[in-house]
Amino acid sequence: MEMWQAPKQSLPAQIVGIVMRWRVELLLVAVLVIGMVWLSSRLGTWGAWFTLAGVVLLGALVPWTRRFVVSRFWCVLDRHRIRTCLRNAKYRTMTLDGSYPFMVWARPSRTGERIWMWTRAGSSAEDLENVLEKLAPACFAREARLHTRRSLSTLVVVEIIRRDPLDKTAAVTSPLAKVTALLPGTKQPGEGTEPITGATVTPLPVTDKPATEGQASADKPAKATSKAKTTSNAAATTTPTAVVGGEDLSDYI
Repeated sequence: MEMWQAPKQSLPAQIVGIVMRWRVELLLVAVLVIGMVWLSSRLGTWGAWFTLAGVVLLGALVPWTRRFVVSRFWCVLDRHRIRTCLRNAKYRTMTLDGSYPFMVWARPSRTGERIWMWTRAGSSAEDLENVLEKLAPACFAREARLHTRRSLSTLVVVEIIRRDPLDKTAAVTSPLAKVTALLPGTKQPGEGTEPITGATVTPLPVTDKPATEGQASADKPAKATSKAKTTSNAAATTTPTAVVGGEDLSDYI
């Protein structure tokens, strides 16, 4: 029962935790050792080293294998750096028994990496929000974001932002050039070959439009009505007052 109640004090639980934390490195070392032993038994020592160097060089030259290795490298590095940041942060990110959130999985994304974390009993996503500004420099990234799931608040996602695909100063080449090249007689010299750049917005001068005949005829009744109101108001103001015995009786007439 000690393994379940206090796993940090149990030796089997500690061994399982170390294996889970260093599983990628242990797997690479195991594959390297087994591969070198198998190649040495068939090609000799020098042949095994030359074969290993050729595989590494080929993986570095091919673009898609290079991107695959680099993206997985950052995923592995993020897990270790996030754990180190949570341990050294001045905010409390662990439980009272010293347990950190469990890192379930790390996957590359278009903007960086995403790390799924399982918060233990006694911690929450709010504890991780306090150290977001520390996670970005710890992982050598530009920004760190936290996403939670409404259906399961225990599972949170830490997104490490390394690049912005929309933040490009170079012009984007137009894909319409290839399409117009397939249509004979529709492509002009140089058409569709220029890159797509940002549009330039030029403000147009605003001028008052002259009134049309319809508007002028519609304004005439309004002007006549306003003149009639002005005349009636003037007549009302010029009405003579009736004074009898020193009293003004114009209000009763």
